[in-house]
Amino acid sequence: SYYLVLFEINRLLFILQDVNFATEHLFDPDHKGRILALFRNPVDRAVSKFYYLQTATWERTYRPEWKDMGIVEWATNHNLDENFIVKKIVGKKLNDPVDIADLIVAKDIIRRHFVVGLMTDMEESISRFNVILGLNFEDTKGKACKKQFFGDKKEKKGDKKEKKGDKEEKKEEVTADANAENGEGEGNPGANPHPTLEEGSPEYNVIAERNALDMILYNYITLLFSEQKVVIDAYASMQEQNVQL
Repeated sequence: SYYLVLFEINRLLFILQDVNFATEHLFDPDHKGRILALFRNPVDRAVSKFYYLQTATWERTYRPEWKDMGIVEWATNHNLDENFIVKKIVGKKLNDPVDIADLIVAKDIIRRHFVVGLMTDMEESISRFNVILGLNFEDTKGKACKKQFFGDKKEKKGDKKEKKGDKEEKKEEVTADANAENGEGEGNPGANPHPTLEEGSPEYNVIAERNALDMILYNYITLLFSEQKVVIDAYASMQEQNVQL
């Protein structure tokens, strides 16, 4: 995972893999910064990893042997990065244990330093990041980029009507095209088509239970995503007023 770190002074932008380097060494009272980060449902992330590494021959962590096992067996015996988000935020290694104290610290770091985005609402998330970065998403280039990654809104409405009838038939498997609205589909070079788990299913619950701290943190992040909308919309309005002046 990589994070964008924005400093208001001279609008410096860093791309970092270690979020703790930013929180410990780059922030101070006179140089406050914000980390822009996209978060994904921990179960969805785990499922994607399970299927991706079965076929990703170019990855150092390629795992062809996973093709022959069920996802519950994998989650129970072979997944080595449980509660990955909490560990990443608080600076622990993948094999380190984490507990409720780490979760509290992770929540506090995210609340104080992060502008959060959600993979399930990519268009809104990227729009907010652009506001914070002072980028224009509505000029010709911005609209073209937006259409390339998120599609045309009119086309989306038509696709939704067509897909509604056969929703049950495609319920168990989601392709890259079907995930386009969430930034995981056609146009996204990192898209990884794979079967999905239905929330509440036995398989989903096993992975959620084994990543309980991450699930709590993710639910907190979704609440923060809603709360930050008011602040970012107000900031965008101020930017527009300054442009008009």
